[in-house]
Amino acid sequence: MGTATTPVLWTTGAPGTGKSTTAWGLYTRLVESGGDVAYVDIDQLGLIGPPPGGGDAAHAIKAANLLRVLEVLRGTAQVVVSGVVDPAKPYIEGRDFDLTLIRLTCERDELESRFLGRGSPAAALPDLFAVADAYDRTGFGERMDTTGQRPEETVEALFHRCVVDTGTVRRPDPEPPLPGPVTVVTGPTAVGKSTAAFSALRDLWAREMPVAYVDLAQFGFVNPGPDPALEAANLAAVWRGYREAGAKRLIVVAREFRPEHRRVFEEVDVVHLDADDTTLTERVGRRAKGESALLAGDELRGAPPGVRDRVAARAVAEAARMRRSGGDRVVLDTSGQEPAETAAALLAVLGQ
Repeated sequence: MGTATTPVLWTTGAPGTGKSTTAWGLYTRLVESGGDVAYVDIDQLGLIGPPPGGGDAAHAIKAANLLRVLEVLRGTAQVVVSGVVDPAKPYIEGRDFDLTLIRLTCERDELESRFLGRGSPAAALPDLFAVADAYDRTGFGERMDTTGQRPEETVEALFHRCVVDTGTVRRPDPEPPLPGPVTVVTGPTAVGKSTAAFSALRDLWAREMPVAYVDLAQFGFVNPGPDPALEAANLAAVWRGYREAGAKRLIVVAREFRPEHRRVFEEVDVVHLDADDTTLTERVGRRAKGESALLAGDELRGAPPGVRDRVAARAVAEAARMRRSGGDRVVLDTSGQEPAETAAALLAVLGQ
């Protein structure tokens, strides 16, 4: 396995302090500088429910899966991580990486403004301040006050703590396929894969079904890349963690499910979402206006008309190519549908 340690810079803090924005800014800055770098949002490593996916158990699941992912990425010149940690045990144990934990803070008035400005409900403010108080009392990591800072200033302040270099990532060894059941939801850009799949997931959780969820795009933030082999290794590592935590089923969202991904599992059911050109173009516009979950790497949120037009044209071309590809899959035509209709159709395919 080798003995080199991997530098990991982890930004954490209460919601609204800028941990995800800062970490993503560092990742893109390192990519632009030519560094070998990976980005991991730890919240993407704990999407399992119902309990034990909540509370203290959620922190344990995320931390264990993060260690698995770091093992896959070991040898990358720099890994950047963002997300909430357990105030009672903020540090994760591992000998093969060099962790720098940065706890972002800001004054309460500004924290409230940031929190509400991103669309979070005012009713959640007491919980927000309770988390901030717990972090302040524990005092873990290196405190960095971002009050009055623009995101790019925070990124600049931390960029010089990162390693800009080439890495030596070990190619993942082939492993036996993992059991399922596994359902993969595919489709062109902006067709509504994540929205429908996550809505179906929440419905299954409400029925007390132990199901886990992976957005494969969130496992692909590695430069140089994309690298389907690394994505597949991360997918396998996280599914092992979810199975150990009690998950009995996995839902994966992926624009395209490649042979490297398919080999992770013994058997996969694929549900492909399609839509006509008009619907895809409309959904691209809605995404640009913020009508979707904010995820790392979202190219559409707040995008100007020119970018929207280019992405819409690409989505239409992707849809046409995917129709020709065929394969063993269930195809759902979502043209003209509202998200709830597509989620209901997906649940029906899942047999729920």
